[in-house]
Amino acid sequence: MKFKYKISPGLKLINEYYCGYFKWNDLIINTLKTRENALYKESYNVIADFTQAKVILNIKDLDDYIEEYQKYSLITNKCAIIVSSTYDTSMAMLFEIQVRIQNAKVFHSHKDAYEWLEIDPVLLEKE
Repeated sequence: MKFKYKISPGLKLINEYYCGYFKWNDLIINTLKTRENALYKESYNVIADFTQAKVILNIKDLDDYIEEYQKYSLITNKCAIIVSSTYDTSMAMLFEIQVRIQNAKVFHSHKDAYEWLEIDPVLLEKE
């Protein structure tokens, strides 16, 4: 699995990009890696792009993911999850859980995600 992220302090935004196959603990590890960045702020909104990713999960993994994710402080930011138009059942389950534990919403385009987060894409390009 490949993971990269970009923190845009001016927009109070974290862009995450996932590519390839990944497991639940990859999400946790990458979340922790992002949190170690000096620019990271819990209040920043997140765009998580899974359009090039495939998840390998089972029910136990989902339970572990929820347990681990809920250890963090109260989540007040928004998370726009971008997926391809055809994503598998395990990814659908993961995103459904994410929506329940965070102010998250699933989108099929960056344009719709930017609109929901009230971000001007032109400003994003300037960052």
